[in-house]
Amino acid sequence: MEKETKVPHCLILPYPAQGHVNPMIQFSKRLIEKGVKVTLITVTSLWKSLSTKNLTSIEVESISDGYDEGGLAAAKSLEDYKETFWRVGTQTL
Repeated sequence: MEKETKVPHCLILPYPAQGHVNPMIQFSKRLIEKGVKVTLITVTSLWKSLSTKNLTSIEVESISDGYDEGGLAAAKSLEDYKETFWRVGTQTL
């Protein structure tokens, strides 16, 4: 009997801030080195500002945080951003 090889697949969803995304990119690269398939999930506004040169081996998908054109800076407050992110982000994920 042939044994089916299954590859683990991790969805990486960092908090949508540059200081959280960069360590998750490094973590994702280490997982890939171990044979794990990785999909990094980021918000649309942050995806527009990310440099893709470091993401060659990482699959990236974006979701909406409700502030696609401005991210956190477009929100009235951090609380408004988080509330909208949890509502809209959950739907678009």
